[in-house]
Amino acid sequence: WYLLASVHPNNLVVIDTETDKVVKNIALEGRGPAMNIAPNPAHPQFAYVVNNLAQSVVMVDLDEGKQVMSFPLASEGELVRTMAIDVNAQGTRLFVHEMPVKQEPGRFVAKDNRIKVFDLKTNKVVKTFPAPRQVMSMASSKDGKRLYVFSIGQDIFVYDAERGTEIDRIPLANRNITGIARTDGLPVWSPYQENDFLVSFGIITSDALTGQVTLGIASLDLKQPAPELKTTELQPFSAENYNLTGFLSPKTNKVYYSYNNLWKVDPTTRRVEQTQELSNTYFAPLLHPDGKKLYAGANWHDIAVFDADTLAPITKIPLGHAQSGAGNDLRFVNR
Repeated sequence: WYLLASVHPNNLVVIDTETDKVVKNIALEGRGPAMNIAPNPAHPQFAYVVNNLAQSVVMVDLDEGKQVMSFPLASEGELVRTMAIDVNAQGTRLFVHEMPVKQEPGRFVAKDNRIKVFDLKTNKVVKTFPAPRQVMSMASSKDGKRLYVFSIGQDIFVYDAERGTEIDRIPLANRNITGIARTDGLPVWSPYQENDFLVSFGIITSDALTGQVTLGIASLDLKQPAPELKTTELQPFSAENYNLTGFLSPKTNKVYYSYNNLWKVDPTTRRVEQTQELSNTYFAPLLHPDGKKLYAGANWHDIAVFDADTLAPITKIPLGHAQSGAGNDLRFVNR
């Protein structure tokens, strides 16, 4: 297993997780920053990275250690940026969420957001369909038939991946559950394909009567044809346990969070089992696919490595430059 990390100014770093050493530092072409990463599960030699001020997606050959193709998103008279990309499990489709604005004399006019689909055999656009705003991440079902779209403060949109039509909407923000006023979550930094197609992310829920806010975890099993969003409330949300997101591991059945502290929670007993003070603020905790090591990163110039059971520090991996903290800028790939 290798860990991919996008870093400033415009580089993709490849880390051998057996030695926790950087084995390649790949300079991308054009402007940075390098941001979200989407590995190709069927062809793990290749990965896709957002760069050029979020205006293009580049294809990187990890074996050769170089950029081999670029997918510019803008066209004449239209400026386009993205914050979310995904490659399906079959390695045949690249999905890019686009935020276009029309360039008019003296002003920009926001256009409707959309999702563009590239055929990865021909590298040509095969479909474009409407999408919600403020999309932070996307995920494909294991069979490749559905695309799940996660955005800030909204429910989860489900699309037919081939037709580009909305086929479902999974309640998240307002779940119509007695006593719960609202649920918010930031569904980023979830390397779901590497974790048995389980999407998970931290949430906070507010009590409709008391106003108390509770930290929890949400998960969605994308192996299922019609997955149910499962949520578990774990701890009171306070300054001491503030975080941006977390994840549930299908390997250890534990929940992990990180920000100024790293901590592990048993979702069955709701008990905090281990905590570890961090020397820096790390936005994202990621569990190695074998379940033995935990990596914390996403916004610093190194990645901290811990024992997944005890949370004892193991090492730090220097990256040379800081990460952007934009989203999925840490992903595992099996070569």
